[in-house]
Amino acid sequence: MIHSKSKKIVSGALLASAGLCFLFGTGVTVSDVILRAVAGKNVPGAIELTSLSIGLGALLSMPVCYAKRTHVTAKLLSELSPNRFTRPLGLVGAIGSLIFAALLLWIMGENVVSKWGSPETTADLGLPIPLAISVAAVTLGFALIAAIAGLWFAARNERDW
Repeated sequence: MIHSKSKKIVSGALLASAGLCFLFGTGVTVSDVILRAVAGKNVPGAIELTSLSIGLGALLSMPVCYAKRTHVTAKLLSELSPNRFTRPLGLVGAIGSLIFAALLLWIMGENVVSKWGSPETTADLGLPIPLAISVAAVTLGFALIAAIAGLWFAARNERDW
């Protein structure tokens, strides 16, 4: 299917991008707090910058989590009897992830269609809303593809994505 090296490159790029988004959001927040304490001023659009960057970081990490099936799980039954429950529960989790990813993409897709061509912008930075939600929809599209891959790997009982 997909070459192991390619999977690592894609996963690494997505996670590195997500990490940079989280670091950027943290940096803006810390800078804003320091600037307020020292100079009594704030970073323009700090709340919006932080919200958008951390949100994008979360969206960028979703495809990796779905494909690697590293989402939060409760392993009560699989720990009790691994040979009996691990694979079926892995499949149920992968199916649940696929449904969730599809619902998120559907909702965001409807949002993109309803806002397309709108002159709306974000409050502080003036970023076009249609562009922002389009980026979110594309990222959720990647998450859906990764959820499909995660289900494929679960069905084949592959663990090394």
